[in-house]
Amino acid sequence: MLVSLERSGGFTGRRVTSSVDTEELPAEQVAEALRALDALASAPPAPTAAGSQPRYRLTIDRPSGPQMVDVLESQVPAALRPLLAELMRRARPEP
Repeated sequence: MLVSLERSGGFTGRRVTSSVDTEELPAEQVAEALRALDALASAPPAPTAAGSQPRYRLTIDRPSGPQMVDVLESQVPAALRPLLAELMRRARPEP
């Protein structure tokens, strides 16, 4: 399953993108991250204005169809941080 990231906002305002195939990651890490993403998807949407906080848009290409989740830096659950760190490690600025 492919997980894509688009990060925007923050102090620099630079937009970066990244993706990773979940088969490249430890299964337990992926399972925890997917549970956290499911919980975020059912939560109220993140506020549109959050000052200088980075905003992460994660798209999960599930067999049932794509799922998109928006989350602010301050709202990222601990279970999602390892996946987010891996995505940011692979991130490239958009031209």
